[in-house]
Amino acid sequence: MSWHVLVRIGMADCYDGGLAPNEPRVVASIARAGDRWDVKNDVFQIIQAKIGRIPSPMVMDLLHLAFAVYCADLRVPRNLFQDRWTRDFIVHLPVSDPDLWNEHTHLLSRMLLFLTGDTWELRARQLEPFSPPKPERQRPPEYRVNVDRITLFSGGLDSLVGAIDLLEQGETVALVGHHGAGMANQFQQNVLKVIRTTYKERAPEFMFWVQPPKDHQDGEPSMRSRSLLFLALGLGVGSALAGKQPLVVAENGLISLNVPLTNARAGSLSTRTTHPHFIALFRGLLAELGIGVEIQLPYRFRTKGEMLEAVANPTVLTATVKESMSCSHTEAGRYQGRTPGIHCGYCVPCIIRRASTTAAKLVDAPYDFDVLTDKLDAVGKGADLRAFQMAIERFADAPPHEALFRVLGAGPISPEDATQYASVYSRGMKEVGRLLMPSRFNGN
Repeated sequence: MSWHVLVRIGMADCYDGGLAPNEPRVVASIARAGDRWDVKNDVFQIIQAKIGRIPSPMVMDLLHLAFAVYCADLRVPRNLFQDRWTRDFIVHLPVSDPDLWNEHTHLLSRMLLFLTGDTWELRARQLEPFSPPKPERQRPPEYRVNVDRITLFSGGLDSLVGAIDLLEQGETVALVGHHGAGMANQFQQNVLKVIRTTYKERAPEFMFWVQPPKDHQDGEPSMRSRSLLFLALGLGVGSALAGKQPLVVAENGLISLNVPLTNARAGSLSTRTTHPHFIALFRGLLAELGIGVEIQLPYRFRTKGEMLEAVANPTVLTATVKESMSCSHTEAGRYQGRTPGIHCGYCVPCIIRRASTTAAKLVDAPYDFDVLTDKLDAVGKGADLRAFQMAIERFADAPPHEALFRVLGAGPISPEDATQYASVYSRGMKEVGRLLMPSRFNGN
């Protein structure tokens, strides 16, 4: 059973795909104010207000594709499909050059399959002229400073370190972020407040809001496609700036690889948002589409702790570490009678964060639960802890070459990088091991 993703762009676009009434579909409307399926966002308004231009047609196509994929990913539950995991999508997308997009749909399908675990088919059609949303009140562009580099900024520790390191080089760095419903923007703004004070006009920010329409049914919470949207937003800013600024993705190697902790966690708990194979496929797609932007991953061979220890300005990091957010259960406290917006302490990102701040001797904000002292149910809040303990036990007893096998088992790696990725995986596991099982890693 295939789900059709019908993308409509502009008020005149009423495309229905010629589908039969019983064929399942998701509609993603863009620049169609008042449409019940309109993708709520402020992307083009912010870009026009701050830069005074919109992205190139090809980058606009990529942004529209990212909106559509993100909507389908969040709105179609996996439990509707036979294996309760692999979904099948056909995306009907209006683009500026249908022949070019259709020529490379196989590459796009491979990239999205690896990223989301689903099958995707693109059916590109001709985009009719439309007017992107504009600011309510037209003003002269706010942004007049030359940008050296663009970096993705989530409000987490890795993106914070990436921003600090680039800004400390004296560069002007555009910070591009995204948030939907929830508290993400609050954390981003808390961190940005310190960055604004320290680096002033050299840190222009582009914090975008993108929220798929709701259809009052249970959706899919894993958001595996979010990194495609994030990357497309960064490219959108760069294209509107009419430059060839590199796009920086600041994420540590252990998280990028995200090697499954156990064999049972190779599905929804093994996301591939910045895995080197996904990035390689994305770079390939950009080249085929003629989008000549360099994607940089400067921390791919560092652990999170190594990033924190080597940060270019420890004072700024110390002032912001407690404001940053890494937790995957940001608002869980709201449903547990606890205060929302506090790190849960027991999810994988929280455990890696605590190991890294401990290694770097940074004082972090309190966690809701302490995995070292609190008793956590092994099939509930303690599931990630137990998986980490099992993985670390196996890692500690394994021969050195096992790290390479584990890394290669999580996804293709280029031969020239395989050894370094295996090394950062080993160092990352030891970093977490020194927190959870210090007796096994004394002196290591």
